[in-house]
Amino acid sequence: MGISSTPGTDAALDPDLARAAGGIGAAVAVRLRELAPALRAVVPVGGEPTLALESLTLEPDDPLDDVTLAACVHAHDAYVAARGRPAAVSPGALALARILTWAARAEMLGRAPDVRWIGPPSRRPEDAAGHAVAARVLLRDADGTAVRAAAVAVVA
Repeated sequence: MGISSTPGTDAALDPDLARAAGGIGAAVAVRLRELAPALRAVVPVGGEPTLALESLTLEPDDPLDDVTLAACVHAHDAYVAARGRPAAVSPGALALARILTWAARAEMLGRAPDVRWIGPPSRRPEDAAGHAVAARVLLRDADGTAVRAAAVAVVA
């Protein structure tokens, strides 16, 4: 994978929670394949990851817990592998995964949010009815350069 290990992923989770995160991530990856965010920063085979995940936020504020983080990383990794580039990184996929994981977990607790539109903020339809849920990701490359991505969903 093209993202360096992040504290709070599977190693920090109870095995049952790690399996649950993997299941959520697999379901989110299916949706990511439909959305097809861009890939970048391929890591040479056997090389070190080129980007480190620094933050993955959601607004309105929803604290990032270990299960959500692991699900987002699983979704990202499954997405880039399905695209045939398992060492690639997709910052956009991570941002989209944050929103989709939030929606999947909400569905497990009751009524799922109705995601009427999801994608990059610059493509948000002006006439989309509902309220916005936004995700932002910050990654850093080996020389400290920031790589950012954002996604927004209109939900009812």
